[in-house]
Amino acid sequence: MAVLKNPSAPPTKPQKIDHSLKTKRMDFELTGSNQRIWVRQYWGYVYKIKGNVKKWTSKEKKDFHVETEKVIRKAWGGKFVLEVSGTSNFAKYFRGKAFTVYFDVDPRKKGKHWTAFAVKIPKGGSNVSKVNWSKQEITLDTEDLQPADKGAGGGVKMDVAAHEFGHAIGQPDEYKASSAFNHHKKSIMNLGNEVKKRHAKHLVLELNKMIPDTTFSVKSVK
Repeated sequence: MAVLKNPSAPPTKPQKIDHSLKTKRMDFELTGSNQRIWVRQYWGYVYKIKGNVKKWTSKEKKDFHVETEKVIRKAWGGKFVLEVSGTSNFAKYFRGKAFTVYFDVDPRKKGKHWTAFAVKIPKGGSNVSKVNWSKQEITLDTEDLQPADKGAGGGVKMDVAAHEFGHAIGQPDEYKASSAFNHHKKSIMNLGNEVKKRHAKHLVLELNKMIPDTTFSVKSVK
């Protein structure tokens, strides 16, 4: 006689609960024990100057990266809460549980995902910060680390470095007239600093390649 499984029994813990995925523009590390997902990017810095400023010092270079990462982590870190579904043992075991997404940016000369052009400009000056997705290049300047009023209203300011990082994780601008979200002025991909569920779209597309028969989706944004 066949022995029937108890349908109310909790799912068996899979042998492997930690997973990783390497992609062209970022790496993913999932740790099942604390239900965290780290998105890591490696940047190879190229330091430039524009206008009447002195050359970069070693300390300034180090400080620029440290402050850039602080801005990125404050804006994006811990905001996305994901859930899983699917037929894999992993999906069954973690169904109903939440994974929180964190971000890490590390300088690296070899094995970089992105070339990061850091431009030193005069205080109060302006430069065109941008991201070239196809070439995997990000350009930031020394004024991008200060919140800027871009016109979102209500005293809301944009962290430009965090906005550009949004492009580096796959998000388009939303301030353009052609964007369906142009009216969401406070969005971090528009003129403000609010992170929305849709801003995890590319991350989720990549994560869904990590574990067979397992689908990630955004449950909420903190």
